Amino acid sequence: MIKVVKTGIALVMVMGCSLAVAQDADVKREISAIIAGVYGSFQEHEPEGIDRYMDPDVTVWDVFTPQLIQGKAERDRFHAADQQQMQARGPLTLVISEPIVSNWDDTAIARYYLDYKYGPPNAAQGRVRITDVFRRINQQWKIVHHHEGAVPTGIPPIAD
Repeated sequence: MIKVVKTGIALVMVMGCSLAVAQDADVKREISAIIAGVYGSFQEHEPEGIDRYMDPDVTVWDVFTPQLIQGKAERDRFHAADQQQMQARGPLTLVISEPIVSNWDDTAIARYYLDYKYGPPNAAQGRVRITDVFRRINQQWKIVHHHEGAVPTGIPPIAD
């Protein structure tokens, strides 16, 4: 487990999970570093750091945003609103599971869980399952699509 603590914020990447998925170890390391970089930039309130890992045409399904985020202008508005809500809450802890990474030539996909917990004020917590699609462009991996979804807690009850 890697844990980085800075100004009351923790980023934890859980390592060591053995999964039977064909993957290139070097690609997995590169993709895992990008994922850690994205969330490190988020915690440091640096949207430009997040965008460094994104393709200019990236699309985003955010867990709390109903519409697909497309284009730089929408992404900038989203980042501003996301940072505003983050700063209205208490200290944030993130736990990121080890990504399952598959790759085919210049395309890769990473699947992982993110557990978040904001302390007071405005405490909140939850678990999100994430899929990132990557393309290797000019020898650099870039996220071309980021998809978040709340982890279901089970099948909703059926009324009689």
